[in-house]
Amino acid sequence: MKKNAWSAAPVSMFFATVGGIGFLPGGPGTYAAAAALLPIVWMSNVFPPGARIFMLGIVTLMSVFWSEFAGRALQETDSSKIVIDEVVGVWVALVLFDALTWPLWLTGFVAFRVFDIWKPWPVGWLDRNVPNGLGVVLDDVAAGALAIIAVGCVSYFL
Repeated sequence: MKKNAWSAAPVSMFFATVGGIGFLPGGPGTYAAAAALLPIVWMSNVFPPGARIFMLGIVTLMSVFWSEFAGRALQETDSSKIVIDEVVGVWVALVLFDALTWPLWLTGFVAFRVFDIWKPWPVGWLDRNVPNGLGVVLDDVAAGALAIIAVGCVSYFL
């Protein structure tokens, strides 16, 4: 890591690492995805789907820029320290569902992480072929989109 990564892009580093979660040992992507659950569960109970989708769009767009600048500061395009993309992916998986219950948010979390790690098509293709901040975020958006199917199935049977 570049010695002055925080000073080179402090705002981007803060958001891209989700307040420093990206620097935790073990599984920072999983930690960030778990941290994303509380806000999306709250939003599912407070805001209508259109407002949640709008907020997701803003966070996704900003995440591309934060990931780009943090990647430059870290001198790693898709650093494991950049975990804002996991937040976006979990939110994509759950944004369409109202009043999230624990089976739904758990399904979204697990399905997103499985698709994010396994990287089936198109997740893997996006991960390999889309460069920079856009590539960092876009593969997680695709993993979240695939996870919507699992959440929808659980929602249907509940």
